[in-house]
Amino acid sequence: MTRLPNPQLALQWRERLGRFDQSELTIAEFCRLEGCSTASFYQWRRRLKGAEIPDAPAFVPVDFDSSDLEIGADRSVQIDLPGGAIVRVPSGATVAEQRGLIAAIIQATSAKVDS
Repeated sequence: MTRLPNPQLALQWRERLGRFDQSELTIAEFCRLEGCSTASFYQWRRRLKGAEIPDAPAFVPVDFDSSDLEIGADRSVQIDLPGGAIVRVPSGATVAEQRGLIAAIIQATSAKVDS
């Protein structure tokens, strides 16, 4: 199975292709109404045909039990993103800094892309 580089974009296209299947439009008509190119439509339909697309959300809550951590241990968190990007949250980051970082990650990884 093929792994897709951007799960959110793949999900957007899977939903779009589902709408097409429910419509009685031609591909050209559908793409014009959706604001996407027919080339992108064919490319994504081919790409998604045998692709592994997780149904799980892109971000899930993580709880840490502080009793499991040794005193003085490094409490930083590393997040590995699709495409190879790595985000490291320092152990001393405030809640506001953590929220700001997570918001920036969500914004950067969920930008709407038409192709």
